[in-house]
Amino acid sequence: MHHINKSTEKISMHQAIEIAKKFLEQHHNVSSAKAIFDKDKWFVTMCVGMSKNDTRQVQIDAVTGKILGCT
Repeated sequence: MHHINKSTEKISMHQAIEIAKKFLEQHHNVSSAKAIFDKDKWFVTMCVGMSKNDTRQVQIDAVTGKILGCT
């Protein structure tokens, strides 16, 4: 049996943004979001304050949806 896996991505960009939003909303008011997929991870950047420069980036495993870190 030959199995071809085109992508390890299981979590969609929309799902990754929702995961990051729920995580950050525990401590911040969040607004705009952007997500970048790279090497089996989603990197979701969200504004968390009044300034556009006040952002947090949440790394999410694209297969499991688990949060790997926040900077």
